Amino acid sequence: MPIRDPFKLQLALDHNFKVKICRRCGARNSWDAERCRRCKSRDLRPKRYKK
Repeated sequence: MPIRDPFKLQLALDHNFKVKICRRCGARNSWDAERCRRCKSRDLRPKRYKK
């Protein structure tokens, strides 16, 4: 079921795609993270988003 409300759509996209992924262990981290919560690595990347 598609979301038609633009505010709710942006909120859902931010929740699902505004995260960082650790390149070492693959853990999902918060957008503000400097280090991985699981392995303490600093090798983080933003989650890929394809429209």
